[in-house]
Amino acid sequence: MKSKPVILVIENSIDVTGALKSITRTAFDLRSFFDFEFIIPKNSKGRFWIEDKGFNKIRELPLRELSRRFSSLILYIPFLLANAIRLNRMVKQKGISIMHVNDLYNLLPVVIRLLGNSTPYICHIRFLPDRFPAWLFNFWLRLHFRFAERIVVVSKSVERMLPPHPKITVIHNELPVEEIHPERLANSGNKHYTFLYISNFMIGKGQDFALQSFAHIHETVPEWKLRFVGGDMGLKKNRDYVNRLKHRAEELKIARKIEWVEFTKDVEREYKQADIVLNFSESESFSITCLEALYYGRPLIATDCGGPAEIIDHKITGILVPNRNGEAMAEAMKELAMMPKQREEMGLAARDSVRYKFSVEKTSVRLKEIYEQVLKQQ
Repeated sequence: MKSKPVILVIENSIDVTGALKSITRTAFDLRSFFDFEFIIPKNSKGRFWIEDKGFNKIRELPLRELSRRFSSLILYIPFLLANAIRLNRMVKQKGISIMHVNDLYNLLPVVIRLLGNSTPYICHIRFLPDRFPAWLFNFWLRLHFRFAERIVVVSKSVERMLPPHPKITVIHNELPVEEIHPERLANSGNKHYTFLYISNFMIGKGQDFALQSFAHIHETVPEWKLRFVGGDMGLKKNRDYVNRLKHRAEELKIARKIEWVEFTKDVEREYKQADIVLNFSESESFSITCLEALYYGRPLIATDCGGPAEIIDHKITGILVPNRNGEAMAEAMKELAMMPKQREEMGLAARDSVRYKFSVEKTSVRLKEIYEQVLKQQ
């Protein structure tokens, strides 16, 4: 029996992120055609997610991300070189067919190409360019234009912010790989209803807007609560952000109506127990949260901040509100909370819409075709 080509996924996430969810779902969809192995940072909380999808060829490296701190810059280059030497050795020993770096800020495949390794690689771009200083993003991009075989971007929003280039292909993120729990619609017999906010806690992810908007309407809709689900990714700045949010909830006198859940393995249950999902991020290249919410049949309110506009059909499967506009967010929350029939209709429309727009044929299969094209060129 002929062995399958081996795809090595290089993932820099230290937690379960949308990028990690996406690449493991793609690997799950394509496991019949390729063998997938993973490189992740040491002690990454994302290991369990990869293993839960049935992948056990996982190696940890002391990967570091570049930040604005001077100490980070000093340590970044020697760590990059050391990891590249390890990766170069592993790629040769294991007969890796293609490397797939899961975001452009990871330069490991660039360095091993400079070390003389000709193994082809594909680069995913999963962030909007405005998330980074322009000079830094452009430097990363030029390197990948030079060395990558193909560059995959997750939305038209990302593509519009990049210079035209023949290596660029738009492939939207894929749907969840399975659905365990029965479909559930909002139950008016509950004692309370829930606005759900699923996202790791980072400045710019919009939890502050959700908190402030809920404070404006909680007396109008007293039977509603706001539930945050997400982690701090092990970073002090994110823990400080969570603490500021909790303090603000006390100041606004809504703390008893707020629930804080650090992490859950069963995100499907969270969505299906919720009545409305919120995503008020200030910048989204795509948005796994928006995709998941609609896939699981939940009405959604999200900011028009990039990718969500390519997922949501406004007023049909959800509501798009202007970015950073707390007043519009509060008004949409109040309107949808008071209209149970509209929520039900949106949820039903959402399930049908995303399962067509982001089917496996339009997402993972397209990436399979890119893998095959790259392999044929070798």
